[in-house]
Amino acid sequence: MTDYRCLNLGITKVYLIPCNEGYLLIDTGYPADYMKFRKKLAAVGVDVEEIKHLLLTHYHDDHVGFARKLKEEFGLPLILQKRSVPLLAKGDSGSEEGGQYITKRLKLLFSVFQLFHRSFRYPPVLTDGRDTLVDGDDDTVLRSLGIPARIIHTPGHTEDSMTLLFDDGTAFVGDAAMNFLKCTGTAYRPIYYTNEEKMYASIRRILSSGAKTIVPAHGNPYPAARLETMLNRFRGK
Repeated sequence: MTDYRCLNLGITKVYLIPCNEGYLLIDTGYPADYMKFRKKLAAVGVDVEEIKHLLLTHYHDDHVGFARKLKEEFGLPLILQKRSVPLLAKGDSGSEEGGQYITKRLKLLFSVFQLFHRSFRYPPVLTDGRDTLVDGDDDTVLRSLGIPARIIHTPGHTEDSMTLLFDDGTAFVGDAAMNFLKCTGTAYRPIYYTNEEKMYASIRRILSSGAKTIVPAHGNPYPAARLETMLNRFRGK
């Protein structure tokens, strides 16, 4: 079974994966979550300097909020999609890609949320020669770090979204699938998408690639079979 540690920052969960000489961190939370992150890190007995790499599943503010701080203060190299580079450089997840919420109830709920969360901006993240840019799928980058997993490009929520699929079937999906706000009818789907067909195709690809357990950034892990049930419901067999 894949060894990992979950740091629950509130809305977003981030993950520590053991790698050569330390840990890979999957995503960050919002910009304001940094001190909470440091406290959670200390609670699991990990020093921030033990983190050797930061993988960003996509460019939204609840996933990259303090990435720049980690990069500048601790020299943390990034692993990201090439598609993420210009998006991260703008530091704004609210103005790039058009899209919509997965249900009308969710759209109504988030209209209230946005009264309090008015800005989707974050400190812009600029890449440099220390960073690893992935173009679509990749089967070598993570293995070179001692992590038995591959990267799958899973667009739909955003165009740059990617999933980490471990050899044992554990899939860290970012926002390609969720377990969040199910009372609004999400049914394990992303709460927001930029391309509906790509969203469903990516979920199907996660399953066909051998995923057994879904580990989302929002909500608790769950069996991949629940995604299959969802696909049958919304896209037929």
